[in-house]
Amino acid sequence: MIVICNFLLSRSLTPAEQVAALARAVRLDPGRVDVRHADSDQTDRDWDAPVLCTYHPVRGDVVQSLEVQLQSAALAPGAPADEAALAAEFARGAGVAVLYPDDRIDPETYWLTAPDLAREAPRTGVAPAVRARLVASDDDPPTYTVDAVETPVAAFPQAQVGPLAEILRAEPVPTPVAAAVAAAVGPDGGPAAVSLHIWERLGRRMAAGWQPGGRYLPELYAEALAARDLFDAQVARCAPAERTALLNAVTELDELFRTHTVDDGGAALRAAGVRAGASPWWRRAPAQPPWPSGG
Repeated sequence: MIVICNFLLSRSLTPAEQVAALARAVRLDPGRVDVRHADSDQTDRDWDAPVLCTYHPVRGDVVQSLEVQLQSAALAPGAPADEAALAAEFARGAGVAVLYPDDRIDPETYWLTAPDLAREAPRTGVAPAVRARLVASDDDPPTYTVDAVETPVAAFPQAQVGPLAEILRAEPVPTPVAAAVAAAVGPDGGPAAVSLHIWERLGRRMAAGWQPGGRYLPELYAEALAARDLFDAQVARCAPAERTALLNAVTELDELFRTHTVDDGGAALRAAGVRAGASPWWRRAPAQPPWPSGG
């Protein structure tokens, strides 16, 4: 089986450095690693090599792109045989930060691994790979900027540090109450059922201590409060039977929200730069704030 890995590097490596780092990562002799510039003559490549690497320069916070093909059956026992494992080994061996795609979430969201993350992982429990947002300019060729990272990484000191909204939105959160209502009312629940789902996601996150990372963004908290405000108008437009089911469900979820929040008059949200709505929900802040006091 051929495994294809796409890496973006924080500094440029010579072909010899690429060969050495890849060979060390997959535990093979350097002679079994074929590295070539994308614009060079490809006719005399060793296409049967267990590791093929094609590279070209890029611009910005990342400066080199590598496409690595692994013949997994030809690798040494215990060698990394997928993109994440190879990226971690390569980053550690080459002393370079490596980004690789996370296409399941968002085109701009990447995984990032770096030597300092690997060193800190045993001491702090920080994962050896974290999410990062990579933004491409409209130029041709584009310039790449590492806009945000979940955890500080030495290679990208200008990046904003904190949880990424797109990752938090995509994180699966059980919503049994909203799911049961949606199954009962079907499409007649309409927008009210959607708002109920958003409201329950927030309550369940708080109840679980903001797992998995213990962090959240004030703007996403505010989105859930806005959904709760919309629910009242949306449910009023539903048929009586659906309205009853939705109102019973929201009563349960309102209590879940109150259990894990405190009435601070909206101070926490104002400190986080959030413009509050008029309903009483906006007066309440998480009992365990998942963001710094300044937002």
